[in-house]
Amino acid sequence: MNPLTRLTPAVLVAALALGVGCQTVNQVERADPEALPVLIKDKRIDTDLSLQASAGIVTVIEGETEQGFAKVQAELYNWTSERKRIHYRFDWIGVDGFVIDSPLSSWQAIALAGKERDFITSVAPTKSAVDFRLKLLEPER
Repeated sequence: MNPLTRLTPAVLVAALALGVGCQTVNQVERADPEALPVLIKDKRIDTDLSLQASAGIVTVIEGETEQGFAKVQAELYNWTSERKRIHYRFDWIGVDGFVIDSPLSSWQAIALAGKERDFITSVAPTKSAVDFRLKLLEPER
């Protein structure tokens, strides 16, 4: 009898989940990039030491849409070899210093494979937005 036929469905599902959980991403990029991003000098306030030790922001760049709205993009990196889920939120701030209420200012989720880099982007909800605040949160297990 084939040994696989004796495995229960639960064991097969667990084995499949373990295989997917260990998945990594290979990538390739130009050795000499031609893109000229506008890097933002940022100030970081880290209060979650667990998240800080496993994943975080590498760079933040800014730009503008064709319609004149501010746009930012942050590059996130998972320093561990394990899959990592991160919740993030962009808050946009007007010239008066007040946060601009927007349905876009809600928590979003991203999952990064071990050693993976990925980008998150946000566009200002109004043209009067002059600043932003990016928040990262490690979801509860």
